[in-house]
Amino acid sequence: MPRKLAISVAAFFLITAVSRAQADRGKQLEFFEKYVRPVLADNCFSCHGGAKIKGGVRLDRKAGVFRISEEPLVVPGHPQKSLLVKAIRHEIDAKMPPAPKKKLSAQAIDAITLWIKLGAAWPDEKETAKGLDPRKHWAFQPIKKPAAPSVKATAWLANPIDAFVLARLEARGLPPNPPADARTLIRRVYFDLIGLPPAFAAVDEFVKAWDAAGAKRNEAFAKLVDRLLASPRYGERWARHWLDVARYADTKGYVFQEERRYAYAYAYRDYVVKALNDDLPYDQFIIQQLAADRLVARGKAPAASQAAMGYLTLGRRFLNNIHDITDDRIDVVTRGLMGLTVACARCHDHKYDPIPTREYYGLYGVFTSSIEPKELPLLGAPELTKEYVDFQTRVAGLQKSVTDYQAKYQKELNANNRKHRDELRALQKKVDAFKATSRFAPPRGMVLVDRPNPGDARVLLRGSPNNPGPIVPRQFLTILSPGKPQRFTDGSGRLELAQAIASKDNPLTARVFVNRVWMHHFGQGLVGTPSDFGVRSEPPSHPELLDFLAATFMENGWSIKKLHKLILTSKTYQLSSAANARARAIDADNRLLTRANRRRLDFEALRDSLLAVSGQLDLKMGGAGVDITRAPWSKRRTLYAYVDRQNLPGVFRTFDFASPDSSNPQRFQTTVPQQALYLLNHPFVHEQVRALLKRPELEHVKDGAEKIQHLTRIVHGRSANVEEIRIGLQFLKTAAGISGPTRGMTPWERYTQALLLTNEFVFVD
Repeated sequence: MPRKLAISVAAFFLITAVSRAQADRGKQLEFFEKYVRPVLADNCFSCHGGAKIKGGVRLDRKAGVFRISEEPLVVPGHPQKSLLVKAIRHEIDAKMPPAPKKKLSAQAIDAITLWIKLGAAWPDEKETAKGLDPRKHWAFQPIKKPAAPSVKATAWLANPIDAFVLARLEARGLPPNPPADARTLIRRVYFDLIGLPPAFAAVDEFVKAWDAAGAKRNEAFAKLVDRLLASPRYGERWARHWLDVARYADTKGYVFQEERRYAYAYAYRDYVVKALNDDLPYDQFIIQQLAADRLVARGKAPAASQAAMGYLTLGRRFLNNIHDITDDRIDVVTRGLMGLTVACARCHDHKYDPIPTREYYGLYGVFTSSIEPKELPLLGAPELTKEYVDFQTRVAGLQKSVTDYQAKYQKELNANNRKHRDELRALQKKVDAFKATSRFAPPRGMVLVDRPNPGDARVLLRGSPNNPGPIVPRQFLTILSPGKPQRFTDGSGRLELAQAIASKDNPLTARVFVNRVWMHHFGQGLVGTPSDFGVRSEPPSHPELLDFLAATFMENGWSIKKLHKLILTSKTYQLSSAANARARAIDADNRLLTRANRRRLDFEALRDSLLAVSGQLDLKMGGAGVDITRAPWSKRRTLYAYVDRQNLPGVFRTFDFASPDSSNPQRFQTTVPQQALYLLNHPFVHEQVRALLKRPELEHVKDGAEKIQHLTRIVHGRSANVEEIRIGLQFLKTAAGISGPTRGMTPWERYTQALLLTNEFVFVD
C-alpha cells in the first residue's frame, strides 16, 4: 500500500473512532494523549516548551496553548480559525515545523485538526498537589478490609454495605429513600441480572411472596436473586458488559486486501457467557484470557479455555501495524483489568501516573514475544460428520493452492514482488473467507503462543520504530510490585503477567472489577472513571465501601455471583428512585445514594424486550454472529448480533452501542430523534407489534377492555387500572383517523405500539 494511502486510511479510522465518542471527554483526553501530545512533543516542544519559548509560543502547557490573543493558537471547535492548524498545514508564512524540518505527516495534521474540532480537550494541570508523591495515591495502596461504621438507624441495615452508605447519609443529615415496591424491584433485578422483563405471572408470584414475607422480605428477594443468577440468561446479560471492556467485534477493521472477518470471534463471546454462568473465579477468568495456552500445555485447564484469549486477539488490526496492535493489547490488559492508562507511556513517561516509558516497553516485550499461530487450536474434538469431512477436504484444497503458489513463485515472493504478493494474499483470503462463513467450521481458539526464542524489547524513543533506544526487561509495573519487580522468565512472560494482575496483592484488580459491577447495578460507579484509577481519577464516593467490596470479593474466592448477591440484597440497592427535593439540593448527582437511579434500557435490553413481549424471542445460545439489521428479522438475543467494527450498523449507533475500536468502560446515553423514529417506523418494531397481538392469550379476545388488560400485563407486567382502560378504549375509537408514519396500521396495532413507546417500558425505576 502506498504510504500516502496508508496514512489517509489510518486517519479516517482515527476520525471515525473518536467521532463516535464526541460527547465523552474521557475518550477525547485519551485521544489527545495518544495521538496529539506525542506529535507536539516530537516536533514542537524543543522550540516551544520548557525554558525555550520561541516567538512567545508555548505548546507544552495548557495556558500557553489557549492563551488569549487576536489570533489564537487554538480555537476549540474551529480548526479553520486556529493559528496552529494554519501553521502545520503551511497555509501561512510561519510554517511549522520550520525548514529544514519536514512538514508533519497527513495523519499527524488530521489528528491535531480533529482534536481541535472535537473541542481541544486538554487535561487539567492541577492534578497533584505540589510535592505529593503519586505513589501515595489511594488506588495504589494495599486493600485492607475496613470494619463497618457505626450508625444510628441500625434497624435499617440488611448487610454491611448499608452501614457504609448510611454513615455518609447521617453525616449529611439525609435519610435514605423508602424501599421500592415489589413490582418495581422485580423488574429492576430482572433487567440488572438477565436483561429481560419479568412476565406478569412471575411479577404476580413475587408480589404475593413479598407481601406474605413480612419481616422476612429480604429472604424472599434473596431467593429471587439466586434464581436469576442460576439462569443461563444471566451469563448472556453480563457477557455483554464484559465484551464492551474487551472491545469485542466480529471483524478486524480495515485491513486492505486480507479477509476482514474473524472466523472464530464468537468462540470468545461464548466462552465469556459460559464462564459467567459457571461462576468461574475472576482471578482464573483473568489468567485464562491472557495465558490459557500456557495452562492447557501444562494440563491445568481444558482445551476449550483457549477461546478466552480472544480478549487479546480480537482488537482492531490497524492495517497490520504490529506496534499499534501491541499497543492495543497493552491497553486492553492494563485499562480493562487494572484501570491504568499505561498506553499513555508509549511515547513518553506517563504525565501523571508513576509509569515510565521503559515499563511500557517491558510489557511491550511480553506481547512481541507472543505470536498468533497459523493453525488455531480446536476447542474440542469435532464430530466426524460427513459435513465436517467435506469442510476439511475443501479447506485442504484451498490451502494447497496457497502452498503450491508459494512453491512456484518463491523467488518472486522473496524479492517482495508486488504482483505475486497480492495474488498470494488473494488466495489466502479465499481460505480465510471460507472458514469464516462455513457453518461446519468447528470453533477454534484465537490464541497467542510464545515465540521459540522470546526476548526483551527496545524502548522506541518518542514511540518511533525508527528511533530505537535501550533494551528493557520484561517485567511487571514497579508501582504495583511489593518489592523490586522480578523479570519475567517463563517464556514470553504472559502467564507471569496474568498472575501478577490476578494476585490478591495487586491493589487495583479487585477494586476495578467491583466498581464495574457496582456501576452496572446503580448506573454509576463508586469511582466515576471506571477504567482510570490513576492519579487523575475521581476519588471514590465511598472509599471504605469500595475496599470492603474488594476485600470481600477476594475472600469469597473471587466469586462474581456472590458479589452480585451481596450488592443486591442490600437495602441500598432496593431503594426507590423517587426524587427528594432536599437530597437533590445537597447531592444533585446522587453520589451519596439517597435513592436508586432511574435508567433507560440499553440497546440490547430494549431489543430483547421487544422480542420477549411479542413472544418471538429465540433463546438459542452460542454460535456465529447473526445479522439483526435485515429482514427476515433475527429473533436471537442481541448479544449474538454480528458486530462489524468498520461498518457498525446505524441502529447500533443510534442507541449508543459501545464502539469496539478500543476498550470501552461505560456507555454514555444520548437522546436523539432517531431513537423515537426507530420505535415508530422501523419494520422490525412493527413486526413485533403484530406478533404480540397474535399471542395465544390475545388472539381470540373480542372484548376491548379485556384485551387492553392482557396487553398491559404482557408489556408492563401489571394490571391496567380503570382510567387506563377508559383512555385505551377512547384511543381505539379515534385511532382509525390518525395519519402519519403509522398509516396502514390497525387501531389495535397503534395502541400496542403506543404501549411499547411508554417510559414504563423503556425505563427501569
